[in-house]
Amino acid sequence: MDPIEHHLTVKRTAHYCTLGHDIKDAEQVWIALHGYGQLASRFIRKFDKLDLTKHHIISPEALSHFYYKRSPIIVGASWMTSHQRLSEIEDYLSYLDQIYEMLADKMTAEQKLNIIGFSQGTTTMWRWISHRRPVLNSIVMWAGEYPSDVDYSSMCGYIEKIQYKFYCLGDQDEFITADYHQKLSTFADKQGLGFHDLSFSGAHRIDRKLLSKIADQL
Repeated sequence: MDPIEHHLTVKRTAHYCTLGHDIKDAEQVWIALHGYGQLASRFIRKFDKLDLTKHHIISPEALSHFYYKRSPIIVGASWMTSHQRLSEIEDYLSYLDQIYEMLADKMTAEQKLNIIGFSQGTTTMWRWISHRRPVLNSIVMWAGEYPSDVDYSSMCGYIEKIQYKFYCLGDQDEFITADYHQKLSTFADKQGLGFHDLSFSGAHRIDRKLLSKIADQL
């Protein structure tokens, strides 16, 4: 007899970090989605060079944790794996919906919402954008990919209304090679997404200087 797999929805505690002064005083609010193996508390420090009197950042932490390294012990988080993929996507979409609704309750009409995804966080970001269609001032993709399960053609009108769209990549990125980046750019152009490529000298990481330049444009 083969085992039968069952599913049970449970209540659990999620964690997120914030950086900046009171959200009510900010001009720009950011949702920042970290990459594989990172924690929100570490990732959000990449935003510490922004003018935190104008920018308020919230970084949700992915729900699954693991030992990224054993010696020394470093704990990381992951948005999903291929195992129970659809359930994990559904869980984080619901989680990000709660984050968004919490922000919407606190924000005024004059404040602008931005979203940035780094590495694995970019695919998470795109699935949530497709699911929720939030009102955004900017989308920042950083060293990540376009998930194949998103219908970009259905979002053309929505994406076109978003004023700022950037794809950022280091010239020594060990995961997104120059050839692969060209394929991603070609895909984005065919979909009419209208992203502007920005580069910096470095590997697979957030560059504070480039991030500050983007923030100054908003």
